[in-house]
Parts: sequence; structure tokens; C-alpha cells
Amino acid sequence: MGATNIQGIARLVFILCVIFLSIYFILPPSAEESLHIEKTLKEKIIKQSLQKEQQAQQAREALDKKLDKLLVDKRTRADKDAIETTKRVIKEKLKFDFTNIIPGSNSFGKINKNGNNNNAKRLKEFKRKLECMTSKGRWEIDHTPRPIIKHKQDPLYGKCDRRLENQNNNNNNNYYNYSMEHEWQFARESVKYVWRTPEECSIPKFNIEKACSIIYGKKFLLVGDILLFQLHELLLDYFKDGPVQCYGEIACKEHILCKIENNEEGNVKQKQPPKMKFIRNDLISNRKNVPIDDIKFVDVKNLELPWISYAYKFNVLIFNKGHHWQDDETFRNSLIEVMNSIRTKFPNTLIIYKSTTLGHLNCESAKKPLSSPPNATELEALPYHWGEIHRQNLIAKEITEAVGGVFIDLENVMITRIDDHIGGQDCLRWCIPGPADIWLDFLFYVMNELK
Repeated sequence: MGATNIQGIARLVFILCVIFLSIYFILPPSAEESLHIEKTLKEKIIKQSLQKEQQAQQAREALDKKLDKLLVDKRTRADKDAIETTKRVIKEKLKFDFTNIIPGSNSFGKINKNGNNNNAKRLKEFKRKLECMTSKGRWEIDHTPRPIIKHKQDPLYGKCDRRLENQNNNNNNNYYNYSMEHEWQFARESVKYVWRTPEECSIPKFNIEKACSIIYGKKFLLVGDILLFQLHELLLDYFKDGPVQCYGEIACKEHILCKIENNEEGNVKQKQPPKMKFIRNDLISNRKNVPIDDIKFVDVKNLELPWISYAYKFNVLIFNKGHHWQDDETFRNSLIEVMNSIRTKFPNTLIIYKSTTLGHLNCESAKKPLSSPPNATELEALPYHWGEIHRQNLIAKEITEAVGGVFIDLENVMITRIDDHIGGQDCLRWCIPGPADIWLDFLFYVMNELK
């Protein structure tokens, strides 16, 4: 009887447990419990989603880094191959040896009788310092008031100032007539950046009087495209008090840069005042003339106005090819041919090559310089062969130095200056005053070292 009672009790307990568990799982939870469960589930889902997104982002970044490294290696190999090929072609086609001299300069223009060792060391130091100036600097904002170049020539380069005036709803065309502090107050923010270099290669500053003394007796012939015409405008703005008569880059006349100076006796100095002329030749070709019969076949995209016949009048030639694309082989052979012709006909002429600067997409909206140069992936994605400019600058450097010329590398200096371009459809040239003002500092430094 006792065993029967125990079994009955056990069955009753089992039945009650089943009933209570059924009630617990069948009946809906309270409102508070429902909110807690829903919140917990949402948090879990969000956490899992964020983790997946983070993992996906990390995977994308890892893939981007891997692809960028592959592109860096590819571009490095291409640059190395271009340099080696250029050296080989130079050796085959050029018979000059200007290892330790720069024709046209007083400092490095002659070979010493003692084996040229002293000349070689000084020339190496000059090139090292110039490269340091152009490759190791960075743009920094500096609000210390200082003189600003006043643009007085082609109105195209004054667009940035006019845009600022329109934004401020005022007409401040005469602010250049005020004090330096007043000019600085109204200057664009982009003008207040400075190219800061290490102390070992600080960039010297020259006032107009010093700059005139440096270039006195020099006659500059600028040959290139519209990018080099900006240097023409900068020189006129720097030395001239007002606008000068010029018919644009296609029909530019010769300009005297500095006034004729008198010596203590009141006699005019024997040296001629510095002069400058720009001739547009987009490909730096040595075409001697453009026959009238062929005028209808002239390529307006690549103007090649003759300049060789004028070169004998000038003792400094400054070149820049700009953004008129040719494949590496065509560019290399063409430049070697031109440099060979110049050095054969004018063995004592100073040759300067200004490297081509890159264009910037969407420059119109930029308010300040880029924080870092574009990476390999970004360079590969650039249109108009902009990403290949660096390689052709390396080719031009080898050729220029092979004929005893000076190569001024402005590519690295200007590569982050996406701001202050003329804008519209022109993201190649910069407004004046603006980032390109630094070009004059490099030019004056070179001329001072070579005088």
C-alpha cells in the first residue's frame, strides 16, 4: 500500500510540473519582459552587424594596401627602367661630357686644371642642396605679414582674387595700394602658406634689388607650353610696377625685367639689363619655321612655334614641356635631339629645365593643400596621363644634366597644392599671387649660385 501511494504522488508531481512548464512557455511574457528580450536581440544583431562591417572594412583596407604596394612596385620598376634606358640612349646619341661643369655659369662653367676635383665637389653640393629644397619641404600656414606679389598682367591669373571679392560682396581692387599689413589682411588664405624646408637647405629670400643684381646681363628665353608661361607672368609681376604690353603666350614680345643701372660716375653699366622672351612650343621641338602653305595643318592642341633661330640672342634657356602627352620613347628621343642641337650650336648657353607639375581633379572646391601626396592607386587612376608625368620628369632630368643643364624639380613642391588653381576647366595653372610664387625663389637661388 505504501509503494502504491508513493507512485501516485510521483505521478501527481510529474503532472503538475508538466502543467506549470506548459503554462510558462505557452503564456506570453509580460510587457516588461518583452521589451527586455527585444532590446537584447536588437543589441545582439547590431553588434554582429558592426563586427561584420568592421571585418569587411579591415579586409578592404588590407586589399587596398596590397594593391597599392603592387602598384608602387610597378611604378618603381617603370621609373628605374626609364632611367636606365635614358642613360643608355644618351650614351649612344650624345658625345658630350658635362659631368662636373654647367656651361653658361661662372661658378661651374670651366674645367679646372687640377683634374676638376674641387669643381666636382662644389657642383655635387649645389645639386644636393637644390634637391633638398625641392624634395624635403612641406607646406605650412604662416600668418606673419610679408610682402605679396601683386598681379598686374594677364587677368586670367587674377581669378582667385576676383572670386574672393565676389564672395565678400565688395570691390577691393585697390587693396594693393595700401600698406603691407593692409594687403596681408585682405589676402587669400592660400597665399599665406610657406614652403618650409630643413635648416640644412633653407631657401634664401631675395628682394628686387638683389634679384636684379643676380640676373643682370642675362637674357632669358622661355620655351614651352602654358605652364611655363606662368613663370613669364611671375617674372613680370615681380619686377614690373604695372602691366606691360604683351600679346599672350602665342605672340609674346621681349621684355626688359630691370631698369638700367648707373655706376657711381653716372655712366650706364657695361652689362645689358636682363631681358626675357617667351615662345610657345608645346613639345619643345626644334621646328625652324611654319610654312604658310602648311598653316592649315597646324595642330592647335600642340603648338610648335619656331624658336631655334632666336636662341643665339639669349644666354639662358628655360624649358618645360607641360601636359602635351607623348609616349616615353618619343619624348626621350625628341628631347635628346633638341638638347644635342642646343649644346652643339650654343656650347656656353645655360640650360634650365623646369619639371612638369601634376594637375588636380576637382580643384575648384579645394580650400587648402592636400594633407599628403596622392598614393600609387590614386596616381594610376588620374586621367590625361597625369600619373605618368613623374616618370617623364625623371627622363628629362637625366637628359638635362647630361648636357650640363640644371633641373629644377617643382613636381614634388606643387603636388599637394590642389588649392588656388585658376579653376573652371583649368586645374593645371595657379592664380597669382599663389602657390607658384615659390618658383621665383628656386630660380633666383639657382642663378645666384651660378653667377
